[in-house]
Amino acid sequence: MSHHIPILVDYVTKLLLENGGTKYVDGTINGGNHAEALLKSADRSLKLLGIDWDPKAIEHARKRFADWNGVTLVHGNFADSDNIISEWGVGKIDGFFCDVGLSSDQLDDESRGFSHRFDSVLDMRYDQTQGITADEIVNNIAKNELADIIRKYGEERNASKIASVIANARPIRSTGHLAEVIRKNSSPQFIEKRLSRIFMSIRLALNDELSAIEKMLPAALKWLAPGGRMIFLVFDSFQNRLIKNFFKEHALTCVCPPSFPVCVCTAQPDLNILTHKVIRPSQTEIDKNPRSRSAFLRAAEKIR
Repeated sequence: MSHHIPILVDYVTKLLLENGGTKYVDGTINGGNHAEALLKSADRSLKLLGIDWDPKAIEHARKRFADWNGVTLVHGNFADSDNIISEWGVGKIDGFFCDVGLSSDQLDDESRGFSHRFDSVLDMRYDQTQGITADEIVNNIAKNELADIIRKYGEERNASKIASVIANARPIRSTGHLAEVIRKNSSPQFIEKRLSRIFMSIRLALNDELSAIEKMLPAALKWLAPGGRMIFLVFDSFQNRLIKNFFKEHALTCVCPPSFPVCVCTAQPDLNILTHKVIRPSQTEIDKNPRSRSAFLRAAEKIR
C-alpha cells in the first residue's frame, strides 16, 4: 500500500483533462495516486502510460491498476521518455505530467537510505538494481569533488568544511553514521536544514536527476499534440529553475538582440505558459500534508 499523499491533485487533473484529450503520460507513476485521480475524474476513456525508474513503484502500480483498461506501465527513467513514448505506439499525446523527485514511500522506506531520520545503508538509488550507491560518493570520491557536490546541489555555504569533516571520518557505512558526523560539526540551530541539504545533494548527484529532467523536457514537448499540456510538480530550487527556464525559452515570441529597435525575427513560440504565477499548495493542504509545503506546480500548453 502506498502512503504517498498526492499534492495539488485537483489542479493536476483539471489542467490535464480540460483540453479534451485521451492520451496521457505520467513520468513518475510513484504510488499511482495522481494517475488514479486522473482516470477516475475523466468523463471519457483514457490511455495512460506510467513510467517510473523505481522497480518497487512499478510493482505497486501493476497491482493497483491490474483491473484498469488502457493503462501501460514501464520501468524506466523519464530521461528516456522519447524512446519510451515512441515504443508505446499511440502517436502524439495530450498531456505529460511528472511529480519530480522523491516520494513519501521512498523517503519513509528505511532500507533505501534517502532519509537522515533512519540508520540505514548508504544507498539512495531510485533503481536499486543498477548503478553505484551513495556509499561510493561518501567514502571514495576526492574531498574537493564532494565539496563541489554539496555546494552545487545543496547550496551549502560551508561545503568545504563539511566535506573535510566527512572525509576525515571515513569509512562511513550508514546514513546514521553520516548524520552523526554532520551533527557533531554543525550548530544545533541549523542542523536539520543542513542534514536535508547534504542528503539531497548526494541523492541529486548520485541519480543525475537534473540531467534527467533536461532530457525529459524536450521529449515531452516533442510528443505533445497542439493543445497538449505539460505539468510538473517540483520540490527544490534546481528543479523549479530548470522547468521555469525551459518554459520561458519555448514561450519566446522574439529572439532578436536587445539592441534591435524593432523585431525582425521570425520566431514562433512552442508553448503558452499557463502558470505565470506558480501554483502552491493551500494552507489547508499543508496542514493535512506538511511535505507539500515545498511543492511548486508549473504548467504550459503546446501551441504548434
